Amino acid sequence: MLPSKMNVNKKLLPIKGHFFLFNAGTAPLVPYLSTYARQLGFSSSTVGLIYTVLPIFGLVAKPLFGVIADRFKIQKSLFILFQIVTIISFSAIYFIPDSGSKVSVELDCGDGGTVLRSCYNSAEHVDTCKVTSLASQTSHAVCKMSCDMTSPKMWQTVCEHWHIPQYCYSNTKSIEYTSYISNVTTKDSCVYISSHNVTLDGFSYKPSCRIGSGYVDINEPCSLNCSDQHLANLIGTKKANMTCLNKTLNYRLCDYNAQDLANVTGETNLSKCQANCDLDPQTPWQLMEICEGWDADAAQTCHPKTKEGENFPDSLSFDGTVLLSTTIVEHKCVYIQLNHIQTEDGSIHYPFCESKATYQMNAELFHSTCNISCNSEMVNELFKSALESRKEEETQYTKQFWLFFLLMIISWVGQAVVVTFADAICFNLLGTKISLYGRQRLWGSVGFGIFSLLTGVLIDVISEGAVKNYTVAFILMFVFMTGDVIVSCYLKVESTKMSINILADVGSLLTSLPTFVFMLWTIAVGLCTGLIWQFLFWHIEDISGLSCEGGYVKTLQGLVSAIQTFGGEIPFMFVSGYLLRKFGHTNTMSLVLFAFGVRFMLYSIVTNPWWILPIEMFQGITFGMFYPTMTSYATVVSPPGTETTVQGVVGAVFEGVGTSLGSFIGGRLYTAYGGWNTFQYFGIGAFVACALHMLAQYALRNRHLHVNLSQGYTSIVKYGQETDTVYILEDMDGAR
Repeated sequence: MLPSKMNVNKKLLPIKGHFFLFNAGTAPLVPYLSTYARQLGFSSSTVGLIYTVLPIFGLVAKPLFGVIADRFKIQKSLFILFQIVTIISFSAIYFIPDSGSKVSVELDCGDGGTVLRSCYNSAEHVDTCKVTSLASQTSHAVCKMSCDMTSPKMWQTVCEHWHIPQYCYSNTKSIEYTSYISNVTTKDSCVYISSHNVTLDGFSYKPSCRIGSGYVDINEPCSLNCSDQHLANLIGTKKANMTCLNKTLNYRLCDYNAQDLANVTGETNLSKCQANCDLDPQTPWQLMEICEGWDADAAQTCHPKTKEGENFPDSLSFDGTVLLSTTIVEHKCVYIQLNHIQTEDGSIHYPFCESKATYQMNAELFHSTCNISCNSEMVNELFKSALESRKEEETQYTKQFWLFFLLMIISWVGQAVVVTFADAICFNLLGTKISLYGRQRLWGSVGFGIFSLLTGVLIDVISEGAVKNYTVAFILMFVFMTGDVIVSCYLKVESTKMSINILADVGSLLTSLPTFVFMLWTIAVGLCTGLIWQFLFWHIEDISGLSCEGGYVKTLQGLVSAIQTFGGEIPFMFVSGYLLRKFGHTNTMSLVLFAFGVRFMLYSIVTNPWWILPIEMFQGITFGMFYPTMTSYATVVSPPGTETTVQGVVGAVFEGVGTSLGSFIGGRLYTAYGGWNTFQYFGIGAFVACALHMLAQYALRNRHLHVNLSQGYTSIVKYGQETDTVYILEDMDGAR
């Protein structure tokens, strides 16, 4: 029966305070660290690898420091020390820079317009929700861009078609070509010698030109050496000015002999003239207009050139204005049109591009890679997610990765030691009343549930778009973890009988067959728990993406944590002692695996993220019953003086082997098959593990009936206190 009256034990208040404050301090960060790593630019495989290695350090740290604490009786000192270590390492994670802060796009210029292009690893990775949302907007976004310009061909496009010539033709003083004259006319007392064709550097062009509507006449003097004698006599030694008339190249001559003019008037096809036209290096737009008007990109004269001793800049920086309504998806690439740009001098240019000429190879077309940062978070996220999808198979072992990994190791070791020592200290304070452990531990669930939910809401409130601001999470962590250090100073840790040979006692315990089965069960539950810890929030984000709604995702994740604790963990931890006495450890162990199977299968069919919330009620069995079962079993089988060591060993097996494998396998499966399939595979595995565990316990029970006591139970009687032995046997078997 459940007790009808509860008394407050003041000796237990500090440990209750620790459980509450420690979990309130880890709640703002621990559930969100895997998604925080995703925002830093790490893939699911990389995150899975991190969480695979972390528990291995816990596997070493828990028993190691457990032995040190039991041997030298310094549980409390190490307990507080590792709380401080956890605070420092968590705080340092906040200052790790985003590994994906520089987002790059491809700048394609051709067929009349310029577009930003970013391609995903596969079409399935394209975020169609963002594409649809952007395409429905009539506004624009301004993006600060710095584009790679290592090819002179790129500069030629920028100079001639974007009308930014200052970098390209500052060293060109003249242009030589062959001009074919079509006719000679008079206008405003001047002679206009019209050219219908020119040959420049071996290429033939129609010498078109522009004037008016913002275009300025070139009006540069040209020396003409003509084959037609009458035309040569008309020009003489004088220079004719290059000008534009009727959109065609003309040479204007206002000082001429009337008789010479009469000799050429009315004639057509007056042969050819060798032209040498002067250009002012201070006005490079002149050559730009000539090359662009003639469409003479292939000519060597029109290739960009700089002053002697100078090189072209490696990049071009500007503010680009993109039209959001032009956002489209083709195959696996996203395109957004670049409408106009503003250079550093404040001038506005339109990035117009000519279509590819028949003589141009693809390698000669304009193609640049640009670092980009837009004032639209959705545009940034779209380009960033494309970049991340292409990096799935690339190495992510950057400086940011190693900083994050190192700090995660330190914080993980700190948490592992604190959790193990807290359990050992709690059981020490409870004495023979180990069934009351769940009522102490539930205060940790209270703190975790409240502040994981609060953190999720606050992150959504202060963030814009899908890129979340986690500052409030780090602040809450620091405040509550500091409070935990203060409260822990008031803990009274009573000395226990010390084992003469700790390692030998623990070693003999681990050789028992029931304990071996218990360890295998712990690993199986750890596999399932590792998947939930690291990838449930990823799965929620992916499900949210189906409905094109992501602004609430952190609030939803916070609600998940709250329901896990208040709807699951707290009620079950409160009655865990009663349920364990009622059903026994072994039956409860099988129930935990079965609940995991049902839970995972439900995850695998969910398409609406809000349906995740009722599924989280299973947390009461999969953690609310699991954790008291694991820790109490470890306590009742611990030889005197090895309590902290055994707790460390069991916790190390759970995290160092179980959750480590769960993180690794889950990360690989998540990358290859996605969240839905991953949870389905794990669900099937949980059902299989449940069946195997039931068969193993049935076999052990039959063996127990034939030989009276198994080796494991004999060791319990040997090391356990006589007054507790009957309770222990009943508690583990569930049979009276």
